[in-house]
Amino acid sequence: MDFIGQYPVKLDAKNRAFMPAGFRRQMVEDSRQASGPEGTAKELDQFTLVARKDYFEDCLVIYTKQAWEEEVAKVRSRLNRFDGNQQMLYRKMVSEAQILQLDPSGRILFPKVLLDKAKIDRDVIFIGMQQTIEVWAQEKAMEGQNEVFMSDADFTKGLQECMAD
Repeated sequence: MDFIGQYPVKLDAKNRAFMPAGFRRQMVEDSRQASGPEGTAKELDQFTLVARKDYFEDCLVIYTKQAWEEEVAKVRSRLNRFDGNQQMLYRKMVSEAQILQLDPSGRILFPKVLLDKAKIDRDVIFIGMQQTIEVWAQEKAMEGQNEVFMSDADFTKGLQECMAD
């Protein structure tokens, strides 16, 4: 997947939000490519997604099922099953994840427990992060200069420093 862009959305009274159309199109396109030339794309309600609170920030991270399985496998491969503390790390990571599905209208129902963990109320912003999608409380994302989001000037300066030889 190649999720990019920012899309402000409102949650309805049942904590549902429309998955941005650009992200839905990307999911359908990737499904068509995976099924081959004679295959057909899956219907939107068949797309399984996984969400959990971000490890570091007050936002949700949405993974495609494949991206989540890769993330879990990467972590699991580094953990010792016979170490109690490492087993607790794995348990917390996996047990706090929730399976989400797009309904036929392209909406996602967010469990209240996830919204509460990420301090999300009604106004959200979906942010494409290539393999994942972050969902932020819109007021947090729009604060401008803060620890999470940087200003355009700081971005330019940081990019210049990062790419300097």
